[in-house]
Amino acid sequence: MTINKTLFFLAVSLCIIACQQKENRKELRSEVIKLHDEVMAKNSEVVNLQMTLDTLIRNVDSLKKANPQRDTAVLKKDLIKLLERLKIAEEGMNEWMHAFEPDTEGKTEDEASSYFQAEKKKLQRIDSLYDESTEQTKAYLKKSALK
Repeated sequence: MTINKTLFFLAVSLCIIACQQKENRKELRSEVIKLHDEVMAKNSEVVNLQMTLDTLIRNVDSLKKANPQRDTAVLKKDLIKLLERLKIAEEGMNEWMHAFEPDTEGKTEDEASSYFQAEKKKLQRIDSLYDESTEQTKAYLKKSALK
């Protein structure tokens, strides 16, 4: 009878652990999806800043006419660099979305957890790129009195 009780408790323990692991998988997946949604909410600002920079780059000559003292060569170079950073952030998000696999069927719980943790880190880096590039662009535009 003792062996049966031991086997029973072992089986119950394994079921509890398996349920907790599945819950952990769902929780991690939810965290990744939530972070994705937060980063995507920033995308419209990134696109708007890209359009602003693109317009300024195309019209840099008119800025020179408005202010002949302005060094438009340096200005254009700075604007292009800012635009490239915004594009890198956006491309990173697009690449991540294209590669992300929310379905982890066929993976062990450890594999699924590791996958979602790695994806969360990738998204956190992309989120930082979004924040850094938008803040740098807004600060530059404000400092340069371009917006």
